[in-house]
Amino acid sequence: MNEMENNVFDKLLYYLSHESELSWEKFKDAIDRLTDNQSRFEYPSTYLKPLGRLGHLDFDPMPLSRIVATPTALVETAVENHYVLVGSRTPDFLMNIKKCVSDTGGNFEVISEQYGPTTIMLSGLTEASFAEIESLGIHISLAFSAKLSDVLPSPKYSSFPRSETAFPGRFGKFNLSTLEYDKRSNNLRINNGLYEIPRYGPDVYILKSGAFQRRVPRDWGEWLTLSMFGKKTGFISYKESSQTWRVRNKLHVPLIVDRCATLCSGYPPRLIGNFVCYSDVPVGIAYRLTKSLYQDWEVV
Repeated sequence: MNEMENNVFDKLLYYLSHESELSWEKFKDAIDRLTDNQSRFEYPSTYLKPLGRLGHLDFDPMPLSRIVATPTALVETAVENHYVLVGSRTPDFLMNIKKCVSDTGGNFEVISEQYGPTTIMLSGLTEASFAEIESLGIHISLAFSAKLSDVLPSPKYSSFPRSETAFPGRFGKFNLSTLEYDKRSNNLRINNGLYEIPRYGPDVYILKSGAFQRRVPRDWGEWLTLSMFGKKTGFISYKESSQTWRVRNKLHVPLIVDRCATLCSGYPPRLIGNFVCYSDVPVGIAYRLTKSLYQDWEVV
C-alpha cells in the first residue's frame, strides 16, 4: 500500500479528487464499496465532517445533494512556518509535491490519522520551495484562519426558509440540558424549539419560534436554539496556556467554523473528556469563533 494511502478517508478523497464532484447517492455508493457496507448509517458524522473540516471537500447540508472536491491548496497554519496541504489529491500528485519540497530544502511530513485522512504537513519551506509548489498549480493561502475568522457568519433565525413540514407520528426535540433529541409523539404540543424529523436519507431539522417554523441545518439550528433560550455559557471554553478552543462534544459545529478552527493547526480536533478540542488557536480567532456561535466563553 502507498505510504500516503492509509485508510478509507484517503481512498475516498482520491476517488473524489478524480471525479471532482459526486452526487450524494454516488458518494454513499463509494463508501459502501470501500467499507464493505459496514458504515451505511454513519456518513455525515464519519466521513463528511473529517474531510470537510480539513478543506478537502465542500457540501451544502441543506439539501445534501452533492459533494465537491476543493482545489488543492497549501494553507498557512497558526504555527510558525507550518503549512498543511488541503483539497484534491492523488498518490502521484503527492509524490510530485514531496519531491519538489525535498529538492528545495523543505520538510514533507506524513501523519497518519485514525478518524480522518492522512495529514500532509510542510515546514521549513524556502522561497524556492514556494516557487516549485506554485508551479504545480497549488494555491498558497496565507493567514487562512485569521482571515476567515474576520468574516464568519452568524445567521439569524430569519435567514432560513419558512417551512410547512408536517410532523410525523414520532420525532425528536432538542433537549437543552442533555444536548440530545428526546423522542416525542405527534399528539403532544409543538412549542418553541428545535425538532428532528426522520427521513430516508438526511433527517430534516425544524426550528419553531412563535407562530413560525423554519427549516435549518442541524449545526446552526442547535446554536440558534441555545441562544434563543438564553443558553450562552458553559458550552465553549478556551485554555489560554495551550491555545486550545474547546466545544461540548454533543454539539455540532457548523462546517465553516469547524474548518476555521481546525486549520489553525492543520490537525483534526481531539475528543478530551466532554469537549472537542482544537489546538493552536490564537486567542483573537478563538474569540471570533465563539461569537459566531452566539456564545460567551470561559477562559481557563
